[in-house]
Amino acid sequence: MLQGNIDKYKLIEIKGSGTFGTVWLAEDTWIGKKVALKIPHNQKEEFTKLIAEPKLLASLDHPNIVQILTVDKAENIFFMVMEYVDGKSLAQHMQETPMTYKEAVDIICQILLALQYAHEKNVIHRDLKPGNILMTSEKKVKITDFGTAMIQVGQGGAGIGGTLYYMAKEQVLGHPVPASDVYSVGVVLYEMVTGKLPFYDEVPMAVLNKILKDEPDPPSRFNAGLPKELEAVIMRALQKEVSKRYKSALEMKNDLERLPTLILEKPIGVGNETQDILSHTIIQGVVKNAPSNAADINSVRYQGYHYKLVKSIGTRGKEDGNFISPISVAVDNDKRIYVCDSLKCNVQVFDNEGKYLYAVGKFGTYTLGSKDPTFLMPVSVAVDQGGNLVVLDAKSCSVQVITRNGQVITRFGEPASPSTGRIESGAGGFFHPQALTLDKNDNIYISDTGNHRVRVFNSAGKVLNKFGIQGARLGEFNNPAGLTLDSDQNLLVVDEKNYRIQIFTQKGVYKNKFGKRGTGRSEFLSPMGVTTDTKRNVFVTDRDARIQVFDSEGYYVTEFGTPQGNFKIMPKYYGIAMDADNRLYVTDIGNCSVLVYELKK
Repeated sequence: MLQGNIDKYKLIEIKGSGTFGTVWLAEDTWIGKKVALKIPHNQKEEFTKLIAEPKLLASLDHPNIVQILTVDKAENIFFMVMEYVDGKSLAQHMQETPMTYKEAVDIICQILLALQYAHEKNVIHRDLKPGNILMTSEKKVKITDFGTAMIQVGQGGAGIGGTLYYMAKEQVLGHPVPASDVYSVGVVLYEMVTGKLPFYDEVPMAVLNKILKDEPDPPSRFNAGLPKELEAVIMRALQKEVSKRYKSALEMKNDLERLPTLILEKPIGVGNETQDILSHTIIQGVVKNAPSNAADINSVRYQGYHYKLVKSIGTRGKEDGNFISPISVAVDNDKRIYVCDSLKCNVQVFDNEGKYLYAVGKFGTYTLGSKDPTFLMPVSVAVDQGGNLVVLDAKSCSVQVITRNGQVITRFGEPASPSTGRIESGAGGFFHPQALTLDKNDNIYISDTGNHRVRVFNSAGKVLNKFGIQGARLGEFNNPAGLTLDSDQNLLVVDEKNYRIQIFTQKGVYKNKFGKRGTGRSEFLSPMGVTTDTKRNVFVTDRDARIQVFDSEGYYVTEFGTPQGNFKIMPKYYGIAMDADNRLYVTDIGNCSVLVYELKK
């Protein structure tokens, strides 16, 4: 649908995609004029929320603010028609074009002029950053993306909205004021003259704490040639307390315009390379009763990991390379992809480009002494340090360790429900086991949904540990489903019917939990698979057709995978795995395929 026309508008190319929607370069075919179409991601949002940004933009008429032309709805798609700015964002300009201090100051003064106008209209932008500032070829500034902007009404909490690295202390606490935009401008100018941000860390919570407690390093620490008069303006704009900051955008603009021209003529001497960050927008509703001097850490929501779909492996079919029920996926050190198909009763192997190589196993019952792998319903696969496959069979309640050549090394396990009394006997008794994972010593962790516990074995099948009982208290499970170990060897378990993720030490000692039932952020309807990346961020599949991402402490990061536009079958995400390059592999049993996502820098 989104590759041709919407009504009279011909879609040409995507210019950007953010928290709220995707911006297309389009042509009004009636008059032959280029325009920008902004199409919100959530087309099911209430009309009052969809119309909020265009109504706010319609109230602003300033040469340095992108103008909205109209809003419309066609083919059940709501969209905004906006002025098209033929140029680059300030973020691109900073990377590609050397500037003098005077050019940087001129750009900032245009931004401040637009902000002063907006503030006089009681509008606070809340998300000023280089990516939201457009520049024409004549270096005329156009501020865009008022999706997080708000009308200033009284002193109540306004909710958290913005991009963390550019947010002032009061904004992090949910109380933005016009001076919050001034602070953001100070951050932008700091970045322009140093190539760095005042507060930066790869962990968002660390950035938040720095904003609340620390003072920024003077920019001259990173740029010894920075005029001290310009540094004084920047440091005043970055004051943590509002009362010590510039009282208005106009006041800061006036101070910049008073700087001697001679000291601004020389080029900025730090090069053009800026800090490599994912400049992401935070969105949250109203913060009620927020404290004045401490952040409500649990309420902050981060949007940051931008994953894009790069390929899809397989489709519905009995042929080699296709699937009937791809339920689990694993990746080895050579980036070979292993897909466990519960109804084809095998594990198919693909190279790192998704080309089918061979299959392991077939349907059948185990024969004593046989070295040929057979399955009744394989549900989970992993690869050990030696390149052997470890496969869990839900129907036979067994685990098989299989060489690359397809020969069984070890087999253990048997059916054992709570009513049989055999669960504690033998080398392993299971009742509807669902997933397995391996630690760095190739010990095998298995989620047993029917017995509501996790069991641990060595690679020979000897019992090492067990923990968990049925219940809703901490350390208890109601259908433990997917599980994984992070880089610190913490065990993460999807507690499916309690709608949460529980985190344990390697020995099974409870540490933390997050999630609850629902369809919002940090909420699950049917969580299934879990994996982590190299920074211990947590990825969880949910059969409500999305993949949610959390940081290592369980705070929401972002989500993706929700289908857009027309699709024949609703995805059902199930298994999930991550390779060493943070490439993500997700099984979609609804469409019988494996989806491959890459982190978009």
